[in-house]
Amino acid sequence: MKHTMLPISDALQDRFEAFLASNRLVQRGDSVLLAVSGGVDSMVMLHLFAGIQLRWNLTLTVAHINHQLRGDESEADEAFVRNVAREKGLPFFATRVDVLSYAKDHHLGKQEAARRLRYSTLENLRRQTNAHSLATAHHANDNAETVFMNALRGAGIRGLSGIPVRRSDMAVIRPLLFAYRSEIESYASSHAIPFRSDSTNDSLEYRRNRVRKAIIPELQRSGFPDIVLSLNRLAETMRSLATRIGEEVNSLLPRIRQHDADGRTRISLAGLTSLDPTLRDEVLLAILRELQIEPTAHRVKALHDLIHHAPGHRIDLAKSVSAHRDREWLVIGEPILRQHFEAEVTVGREYEFPGFRFAVLKQSTLPSMYQNDHTHEYIDADLTGSRLMLRTWKDGDWFVPLGMQARKKISDFLTDRKVSFVDRQRVPVLESDGTIVWVCGLRLDDRFKVRPSTKRVFQLLYQPIPPQA
Repeated sequence: MKHTMLPISDALQDRFEAFLASNRLVQRGDSVLLAVSGGVDSMVMLHLFAGIQLRWNLTLTVAHINHQLRGDESEADEAFVRNVAREKGLPFFATRVDVLSYAKDHHLGKQEAARRLRYSTLENLRRQTNAHSLATAHHANDNAETVFMNALRGAGIRGLSGIPVRRSDMAVIRPLLFAYRSEIESYASSHAIPFRSDSTNDSLEYRRNRVRKAIIPELQRSGFPDIVLSLNRLAETMRSLATRIGEEVNSLLPRIRQHDADGRTRISLAGLTSLDPTLRDEVLLAILRELQIEPTAHRVKALHDLIHHAPGHRIDLAKSVSAHRDREWLVIGEPILRQHFEAEVTVGREYEFPGFRFAVLKQSTLPSMYQNDHTHEYIDADLTGSRLMLRTWKDGDWFVPLGMQARKKISDFLTDRKVSFVDRQRVPVLESDGTIVWVCGLRLDDRFKVRPSTKRVFQLLYQPIPPQA
């Protein structure tokens, strides 16, 4: 029997329909929101979906995101997609987003800001239109580029698995992931499908464009003609492996990672160090992704190194995110800065400062019993000088802890007391004429203690104020 080869354009139509069915991306009768930029990839996707709309009984809606980054060109793209949707009789939604302001406010690069805004806006539109899924036009070459870039930055197994056919956290599907750019362009040409060209796609300013326009073509010319196919096969293998490891990571995260009320993420050091190194990497990568921090080998190594530093050591993970080593945790969140303040205090007056109340009061007699919470202390009033100052402790500060004769750095004292990195930033000290009298709420200086010869006594009060819920 003689077989007739299908033209590539017809073969693409058949493979598209088979890909939808085999991956269960779309069910008959579904409503699908199509993300259409106006470029060749999304215009071909729109054409393919329109071709099966009646047979699959689909409800199609076209969505266009105007990033407002290319002036008149962006406006023309929006008008072009609107006209195409009108010609096909499909509902159309256009949304304009302010990428530059979002990038500035969230300390992101322009491309990452555009990506986040695009997905969040499209997801809102999907819900608004009650669509079952949101279709984007990523294809096999996009997948290969993603795998290559992720490999270069050491993004782990999940990064090497490339672009997923379906996003697990959103109703996003990639129905063109089976097709190569050349096939899509051939299909557009044979069916006379109009499309717009984005001028920024030719700029080598962007990393992905350099990979697409320069690096991969050079590798293809230098003895790796099948690199795009090979990278897609690697992605498929890694995707299967990532699924298995991802299940284990998800089961481990609740035991290793906690979220504090102040928005910080705490990672158990004991939990991390008990893991196999590969699994430990994947846990850290998962936490970085969870916090929307780009997961790179450099950041994972920095977190590994932080485990072996002394408590209090800090590293920067992003513009507004740092990680510090506590005694039993790695803590990730906004950088914690010591709140420097200095205030002269007068005997007999009560004060309220951010986070605590304070007073130095005249005391006629000593109490018969001392409290053990260190919020009330007593000192020999005649040993104090003319000026009492309440301030934040500083590096290099020292005192003589009550019951000892040798001086001790306050930083070492706080470490020995296992005061957490966060809490130690808030510890004030009381000094008299430049000499520390009290590490407030923790320990008196032995030089100011009450003795049998003491004639006058001051009571010191330090009362932390719990944060309001």
